Amino acid sequence: MSKLQTVAFDASEAKNSFGKLIDAAQHSPVAINRRGRRVAFVISPRDMDTIEDFYLGMRTMEIMRKSTSLGVKASEAYLRKILHAKD
Repeated sequence: MSKLQTVAFDASEAKNSFGKLIDAAQHSPVAINRRGRRVAFVISPRDMDTIEDFYLGMRTMEIMRKSTSLGVKASEAYLRKILHAKD
């Protein structure tokens, strides 16, 4: 069961009323059911952007947790090296 408010379409209804399904997805996620079981969701571009932003934020936090800081001196040395590098 979804935690979000969704609209549900049976698979055959989704096929026969695709325009209606797309319109409904602009307002809330649409669950598509086949034989009483959820098999897919259709969401708006705005909802997809939100999901992507959340996912990327979580990945960034995970990477930051696993990484270590260079420290001030090592960072300054690295920046001096790349700023004064000759082509």
